[in-house]
Amino acid sequence: MFSIGEILGIAYLLQTIIGVLGNFYLIYHYCFHFEIQKSLRRIHLIFIQLSFANAMFLLCRGIPMTIFSWGWKFFLNDVVCKIITYLQRVFRGLSICSTSLLSVFQAVVISPSSTKWAILKVKLHKSMAPCCILCWILNLLIDAALPIYVSGPGNITKNKWKNKVRYCFMDTYNMDRLKFQYLIAFYDFIIVAVMTVSSAYMVFVLYQHRQQVQHIHSTKVNLRASPEIRATKDILLLVSIFFFFNSACAIIAIYIDYFKISASWQLYVPMFLSMSFQAISPFVLIRSETWSLWKFCCSIQGIKHSCAIPLSMVSCQRHAEPPK
Repeated sequence: MFSIGEILGIAYLLQTIIGVLGNFYLIYHYCFHFEIQKSLRRIHLIFIQLSFANAMFLLCRGIPMTIFSWGWKFFLNDVVCKIITYLQRVFRGLSICSTSLLSVFQAVVISPSSTKWAILKVKLHKSMAPCCILCWILNLLIDAALPIYVSGPGNITKNKWKNKVRYCFMDTYNMDRLKFQYLIAFYDFIIVAVMTVSSAYMVFVLYQHRQQVQHIHSTKVNLRASPEIRATKDILLLVSIFFFFNSACAIIAIYIDYFKISASWQLYVPMFLSMSFQAISPFVLIRSETWSLWKFCCSIQGIKHSCAIPLSMVSCQRHAEPPK
């Protein structure tokens, strides 16, 4: 019989492997798309950044949690523990920032066709790469002080190291650390608030679109939505998954902390939920790409020349981009 620790370790390992493979496949898909059309759509930059951040977060958190669950309590030294914790926070923040940027981009894409919105679409289209770079800079800088408050297992004899990060420890009583945590929480709140507002706006636009479609009795319009609408629904699904898993993780973590629960499987549930969005999100995006699996099979079999897909069909993506 497997112990609870071994079962948890297998669950973390499977979640990590599946999520990493899905995210790296998505990166390959958009790079392959760039090789075919010799141009990279701006929204693909966000998808690549999101997939890379998700994959690295899963590796930085999933592998240590798997090892720790299998009973290796002190496998990280002080320096490695600081680096791992810092990278986890950076890639988690980058994943949230990329998801928020994606929702804002799509909200602008489906906005009404007016002069003001047209100008905003052009500006956002040109500033997509700088926005992605800004996400990197913000997350690298805002978490720069985190390693100061993290220690490896060698310092567990000190009474001040109470807050376990499973295989690492954090100084709970340091006031500077509390101020730093408040700063990070405020940054996360701003990013999530922007994501919430843009998602709510997309829902409003979709509702208006549905009301307009009800007055049209054409079968084709009812059965086949525009690429912009389909892309918007996929992004809303992605954002909904983000809110579901992060909310569930926060609620369970607060419950465990309030009632002082010490059962190992209950303590590890929030950690599993904290990686679920990064593991599931690539498959939501893969689902929206109708031709990606077919082209991937063609490239693996080495018969790309026989896969005579018209360029117009290849470029018919789910995700819409504002006109240049």
